[in-house]
Amino acid sequence: MAKNATTDDHVQPIERAREVAQEVIEKAREGYDSTREKLHAVGDEVGKKYEKISEDVRRRAEHASQVARERYNETAEVVRTRYKKVRKDMDGLAADVNTYVKDNPGKAVLIAAGAGFLLGFLLRGRHHEE
Repeated sequence: MAKNATTDDHVQPIERAREVAQEVIEKAREGYDSTREKLHAVGDEVGKKYEKISEDVRRRAEHASQVARERYNETAEVVRTRYKKVRKDMDGLAADVNTYVKDNPGKAVLIAAGAGFLLGFLLRGRHHEE
């Protein structure tokens, strides 16, 4: 009987160690499952936030693009209008100069000569200074 008591004394700690090991394994599985569920929840939340941010960025980019197109079109229209006005004014000025030269050829030659002399004097003065 003494042998039996000794065998029982060794079996109990082994059984207790198995029970503890089984409890540890079960707790580890629970922890793993809980962590996996939390990670899936976090992943889902991150995915939703990414979609929302992506949508916000897309909407803002579309709005900025639309505003830029509108500003470009407005600016282009202003430039076209002013170009037409300047062109019309230049055409009118050219017609006026032609008319003046035809009506006053002597004065036109003197004005052209004076402008040429003045331009030559100004350019000549720069060459002498260098």
